[in-house]
Amino acid sequence: MRLKIALAFVVLLVASALTSANASAAGSSYYVDCSAASGGNGSQAAPWNSLATVNAHVFAAGDRVLFARGVTCAGQLKPSGSGTGAAPITVDAYGTGSSRPVVAGGGTVYAAVHLYNVQYWEIRGLEVTNQGAAVAERNGILVELADFGTGSHYVVDNVYVHDVNGGDTKNSNGIQFRVSGTTTPTHFDGVTVENSEIYRVDREGLTTSSSWGCRAIYACTSGPVWTANTGIVFRNNRIHDIGGDGIVLRIGADAVVEHNTAYDIWMRSAGNNAGIWTINSDRTLVQYNEVYRVRRPCCNDGMAFDSDGGNRGVIFQYNFSHDNEGGFVLFCGCSSGWSTSGTIVRYNLSINDKSRILYAAGESAAQIYGNTFYIPSGSSTKVIEDNGSASTKATWTNNVIYNLGTGGYDQVANHVFRGNLYYGNHPSSEPADPYKSIANPLLAAPGSATPDGYKLGPGSPALRTGLNLVGSSPKDYFGGPVPVACRPDIGFHQRSTFDDTACAGTNLIPAGAFESVKLGPAPASAEQVVTVQPSTTYVLSGWGRVSAYDTEIVIGAKAFNGTSEVRAPSFVNTTWRGGSVTFTTGPSATTAKVYCFTRAGAGFGYCDDLTLTRQSP
Repeated sequence: MRLKIALAFVVLLVASALTSANASAAGSSYYVDCSAASGGNGSQAAPWNSLATVNAHVFAAGDRVLFARGVTCAGQLKPSGSGTGAAPITVDAYGTGSSRPVVAGGGTVYAAVHLYNVQYWEIRGLEVTNQGAAVAERNGILVELADFGTGSHYVVDNVYVHDVNGGDTKNSNGIQFRVSGTTTPTHFDGVTVENSEIYRVDREGLTTSSSWGCRAIYACTSGPVWTANTGIVFRNNRIHDIGGDGIVLRIGADAVVEHNTAYDIWMRSAGNNAGIWTINSDRTLVQYNEVYRVRRPCCNDGMAFDSDGGNRGVIFQYNFSHDNEGGFVLFCGCSSGWSTSGTIVRYNLSINDKSRILYAAGESAAQIYGNTFYIPSGSSTKVIEDNGSASTKATWTNNVIYNLGTGGYDQVANHVFRGNLYYGNHPSSEPADPYKSIANPLLAAPGSATPDGYKLGPGSPALRTGLNLVGSSPKDYFGGPVPVACRPDIGFHQRSTFDDTACAGTNLIPAGAFESVKLGPAPASAEQVVTVQPSTTYVLSGWGRVSAYDTEIVIGAKAFNGTSEVRAPSFVNTTWRGGSVTFTTGPSATTAKVYCFTRAGAGFGYCDDLTLTRQSP
């Protein structure tokens, strides 16, 4: 009997412990109603009634801070405590109806919502303002880490930030994730801002920043060493009536900026601004965004997109840009010592962008392919405007350049043009292109306002006439598949069907000739003579990467038509990327020499899986 009682007691203890643990993991709910006459204990029946009470509490994993719908809390929300990966702390709304709870800074606080040196927080459903009597540096939502180390898991979802009259500095934002301090390497790991609206804010809309940005390609040799923010996702946000920049991604690695709409940008700032841009970052992916009505009241910028200084491997794809006063895209390795390289611009649509399609101010190995650019009659928009530095090198392939205006091309000698379709007016500066077409692409409804109007029509000369690009995007702007072995359509729309298996050719490079070849420091090369047919077009493809930011490796072919030589765009990324180049042999050619060549830098270049095949019909 005593044994049964003892066992029962143990079971009760275990059950009690489990219940206590579950309660702790689940956290507690705290209610805030700033319209309540008196402050309670934080229960729904007796809610807290001030932000000061919220800020005085240290929250724990799994806690929920719930604000009453339709009620305004004046001042600053600056809570304490951190959640965990399994149990983040959540700020959300409670009550009936659709009105949001409002946190109104009133311009008396630096940030209306300020998360400082905490992690595992989610903010949902709030309306946030911070309008002062006079302009000053201030923010709507500021998430800040100062000498913290790694801060993880931040979600801002379905918030409405508006009326923040910040000063004309880049520390004034609608929403910013900021790293400050100089003693402990610090970065964000896991940030999502989605389904939110930012309206009538100065100077910037949605941004990241960091004091830990020093590296050589950003012209910095001493200071807090570059420590990238990771896991950054800005998705499905609406950003408009912004004094300066729309979205800015600084000091990040592998960030994703997608499905955002940004318009009415650069409405008040006196400096240079753009729609969506990234700086001092690696492999930022900017896709499925629409940017329009970026103003250019002065200065140089005013474009939809910008790959700025110190970037490596940025990709802009599947974006829709229109009616921007400063143009479509900027490459800006444009300050002394800055190095920007490996930017890819593919499968985008630009309609009626002003000034220029590309403002070229510094990029050493860009690729621009599979885009459609429409310049209407009466426009003076240039296809390329160089800033005078002649420091941009880009390869243009398979683009539809529908130019009814008078604008031309600057510094074409620094660029490579292959397989583009140039329709409309042909300025004297239009580049020589060995595979060019000047035929009417037969777009569905050129001059219309929506992307469907720029699809290729039946019988278009752009069908199946593009050059093969190994390692390119697997799909077009509309999500349709893009061929690898078969020849693609030209422009942002792949209309043609294809069978890559039927188009695949025989590799003329002997097996094992270019398998994980390591070359460096520069100059260093590996070569192979291959047998070819005269007057025949071939595609050389392969993969490459580098070990250091100052290093470039290329694949190429030479001695196929006298002294002719071609190269694929340089590989400049530390991760593997594909590349290819097309060439046509001379009338008496029987051999060609293919190669990998580390052409610059103190590091090593790697090439792999080189193939040489006849171009498919």
